[in-house]
Amino acid sequence: MRTLGYIFIFLGLLLLLKEFQPAVLEPLRVYAPYIKNAFWGVTLLALGLYMLTRKTLRKAVLVLYIIYLILYLVV
Repeated sequence: MRTLGYIFIFLGLLLLLKEFQPAVLEPLRVYAPYIKNAFWGVTLLALGLYMLTRKTLRKAVLVLYIIYLILYLVV
């Protein structure tokens, strides 16, 4: 649960940063359509990899997916 709390705090800080200083996230604007359009593909890919891999690699898949979700929500 602590990890989920850290993720929410980080996401909240990014959203506040986007609101008050939008120029910080401006370099990601170019990739926004690609990030938004690939959501279901990335989700299904991450779910499949999560189910097929072992414990150590599962954490890596989960971390990469969380990074993708943060990008999805922020851009």
